[in-house]
Amino acid sequence: MNCKHCKKDFAVTADDLRWYEKFGVCIPKLCPQCRAQRRLVFRNERSFYKRPCDKCKKDVVSMYSPNKPYTVYCHDCWFRDDWNPLDFGRDYDSSRPFFDQFKELWEKVPKISLIHVRSVNSEYLNICADNKNCYMIVESSNNEDSIHCYWIQKTRNCVDTSFSHECERCYESDDIYNCYQTHYSKGCHDCRDSYFLFDCRNCSNCIGCVNLRNKQYCVFNEQLSKEEYQKILKEARLDTASGIEKLRGQFEEFKKKQPRKFAEAVNVVNCSGNYLKDAKNCSDCFHTYEAEDCKYAVHAWRDAKDCVDTDTTGRGVQMVYNSHNTGINASNCICCALCWGNNFLTYCAYCYDSQDCFASTGLRKKQHCILNKQYSKEDYEKLKTQIIADMKREGIYGEYFPPSLSTFGYNEACVLEQIPLMKEEALSQGFKWEDHPRGAFGKETAGWEKIPDSILELQCDASKEIFACTACRKNYRIISDELTFYKSLEIPSPRLCPDCRHVRRFTARGPNHVKEKKCSCEGIRAGGYLNTANTFTENIHVLTALKLPIMRIPMQSFTAKSVITPK
Repeated sequence: MNCKHCKKDFAVTADDLRWYEKFGVCIPKLCPQCRAQRRLVFRNERSFYKRPCDKCKKDVVSMYSPNKPYTVYCHDCWFRDDWNPLDFGRDYDSSRPFFDQFKELWEKVPKISLIHVRSVNSEYLNICADNKNCYMIVESSNNEDSIHCYWIQKTRNCVDTSFSHECERCYESDDIYNCYQTHYSKGCHDCRDSYFLFDCRNCSNCIGCVNLRNKQYCVFNEQLSKEEYQKILKEARLDTASGIEKLRGQFEEFKKKQPRKFAEAVNVVNCSGNYLKDAKNCSDCFHTYEAEDCKYAVHAWRDAKDCVDTDTTGRGVQMVYNSHNTGINASNCICCALCWGNNFLTYCAYCYDSQDCFASTGLRKKQHCILNKQYSKEDYEKLKTQIIADMKREGIYGEYFPPSLSTFGYNEACVLEQIPLMKEEALSQGFKWEDHPRGAFGKETAGWEKIPDSILELQCDASKEIFACTACRKNYRIISDELTFYKSLEIPSPRLCPDCRHVRRFTARGPNHVKEKKCSCEGIRAGGYLNTANTFTENIHVLTALKLPIMRIPMQSFTAKSVITPK
């Protein structure tokens, strides 16, 4: 078929047709990537603004810029019982386009400033649940004492960590599992007390190593004695910003010369994609764990089953189609956005603990609602059947909400990280763009030239200062708990703002698509290899759209000896 958006041909396999028949939806007119693009443009994860709550009038941090026309409530006001989303209900009109009717409702029902539930003593969380003593974490649950993290689960006392599970005291790492005090690392399991590791398993006290298994006291894959290792660790001065950046450059150069697996896949059966673990029959899936029978899914994990065209499905989710973030134990949801703990929802957004609802938004513990209007079970089923029949005649049942309904600009939504576009490109393709400024500039109270290179020599209280990012010049703070973390682990204060650190991790991770490559051993095809060497080029648009300069770190020659005697 030919995608009606990007105009590229894409295949609809017999397996795809079985899925569409199982969900009862029309065959999609968009290719898998364009379907993901449409979902993700509705999802703002990290673009925050200050604006007043339209109910209590207090200033709050919100994912909606103050120039947007929507009614926005702070978290506490939105979840109160003194307003009723059913007050915005309306009748369905079969003579009018379905999406036009949903848009009218969608724009009137109050929006929640940031989305999080059951979190204690935690500030500035978004799309999060069950966290304690956390600050500025996104898409995460069941964590404690963690700061500036993305998609972490069951972690404790971590900073600048992403896509990680059951880790403790880790820093600036991605895709790590069951690790302790593992810093500047990626793709590691069961490692501890190490720096700059890539794809290592059960390693401890190692520096700059790649592909190691069950090793200790290694530097750039060279086995050393404990005494030699401790000497290198001391002389590398990893408590200094200059020492870290020198080692970072050496490690990146060393990593280029090491063999790579075709994909990050552990204990998988009949699967394709990347970042897969304990999965079965999962095709074109990414960051998928303990899942079965899924396709075109991202972040499907912990007993997720029968999920197709989804972005983030919670634990125990089943039978979800063309949706994003459906929460824990949801089932039978079609074309939903940020609906948690629901069953049998279709074309719903921002609904909680509801079931048997269609084309509704802002509902909590409701049933048998259409366009936020309450019906009896019999009338609900009759009208739902009629709407689906109308949509199927148009060939749009199963198609996600059109971009015109998104409340976010392309440059605010997380789609920018996966499918980067410049402003002119986004607007020409029917997406929105947000020009309202984010962040503060020129308000710094301390320059980095006055901050010691070593965290051990820091005398001032850095948590009381405002810094400027050395890359984008945006102002940011280092909060007190964050500073305590750096001092306890002898980590130099970061010179980049949290957004630039996030972009650096995501750029290294690469987008959610795979390419065919030939295996370097004998030229055998190894389908599913993610060409991470090209991810910097593919992500230049991300840096530009976010107004971040393109950072190129100079590489240096390296050996274990060069770490012993750094310049």
